[in-house]
Amino acid sequence: MNDQCLFTPGRYRPRLSCVAVAACLVLSSLNSPSSAQGADVAKQAADTHVAVCITPSATILRRPAGEKTWQIVNQKGTLNSGDLLVGMPGAKLNSQSGAVQLTQLANLDGQSRNPILECAVILHSNPKADLDFTLDRGRVSVENLKKSGAALVRLHVYNEIWDLTLSEPGSALAIELYARWARGVPFKKEPDAKHVPSARMVMVVLKGEVNLKHLHHQLALSAPPGPAMIEWDNVAGQDESPEHLDRLPAWAGPQDEENPVVKMKLAALQRFRQAVLKKPIKEVLEEYVVSEEPSNRRLAVILMGALDDIPNLGAAMRETKHTDVWENGVLALRHWIGRGPGQDQIIYKALIDSGRYKPVQAETVLQLLHSYGDDELARPEIYQTLIDYLDHDLLGIRGLAYWHLSRLVPAGRTLAYNPLGSKEEREAAIQKWRKLVPPGTVPERSRAPVKK
Repeated sequence: MNDQCLFTPGRYRPRLSCVAVAACLVLSSLNSPSSAQGADVAKQAADTHVAVCITPSATILRRPAGEKTWQIVNQKGTLNSGDLLVGMPGAKLNSQSGAVQLTQLANLDGQSRNPILECAVILHSNPKADLDFTLDRGRVSVENLKKSGAALVRLHVYNEIWDLTLSEPGSALAIELYARWARGVPFKKEPDAKHVPSARMVMVVLKGEVNLKHLHHQLALSAPPGPAMIEWDNVAGQDESPEHLDRLPAWAGPQDEENPVVKMKLAALQRFRQAVLKKPIKEVLEEYVVSEEPSNRRLAVILMGALDDIPNLGAAMRETKHTDVWENGVLALRHWIGRGPGQDQIIYKALIDSGRYKPVQAETVLQLLHSYGDDELARPEIYQTLIDYLDHDLLGIRGLAYWHLSRLVPAGRTLAYNPLGSKEEREAAIQKWRKLVPPGTVPERSRAPVKK
């Protein structure tokens, strides 16, 4: 990734430059889920068949262990130990024995407390379990498909292991994992071991009973009404006991496919699936991100982040004429750096190594990809700094500054500032921003909860 590939002026190039190609290799090697979730579970022999895709071709995208290229998975195609799988909502795989079904899910209807954008898992070979996998990010469900008896699922998250016994046929469990940099945690050029994103996981029994073993915990969970939900985070660990639920939370229930937003997203996913059956994934994403259809553009931006194509994501944000590409691109980048420790370091070092970003500029970009805390938002100088950044020569800095300001001071959205506009257009809007937030003042909006 060079700064011709991220945030700076220039022509959008679907084919990456030599520097960008090198950066892609760095990103692919350093950003394997094993870097975020522990290298121990990734060091397995590849080509061990552990599951089968049972949904239509191209509902699952695969990056085999040790490889850089993404592939579509065909219906009834075998899935191997070490495969990283990014699935469309509803993508299903059965364990090789047929004992357990895993469904990849997403937050299409916006019901979740966590802004899930994508789901990714890694499969593992384990003769002692019916299904063994790492949940790298997002939401899945697992269900016992046996005709009789219990099914054992081994789950890996952040170097920790859960053994989940689905006690009878039909027993099912939903699992959601989301990680992000917490508000007020700054970017550090030289982070210590404790400087990591916050990760939160929640499990909810959908049907039947599930027995859970994790460290010293051995818990019995059952579907509502009953002790159905257990939570874990990477600071406090797991709850000592499950939470009683009278009914399933909205996010754990079926998606309302008649919801207009859900229908729009599902239609875009279906178009994408049909397209990648005919053309390479990268080529389809390059077409979608410049599409006149907003849902196509949004899908392309999210998938570029999900598939680690950060150079082309940055290039698309730089060259787009559509503000939604920039808006969704910032969200995708913030999700990307929140996946695990070291993600933001990858972008920071790549910006500097490209030879075009000065260290202070690269640090500013990464600070702006993090979030401000309440103490910072009580300081007037934060707002003046952000307004000053609106006139920055680097699109990455002025665009991220506006991304923050438009959330902290919603009234400013009417001032016609566009980070993609000409310098003259930007200067006129900046003067309005200076009147809206005079020096020494703290806007009222900053005292309310900030949208993450």
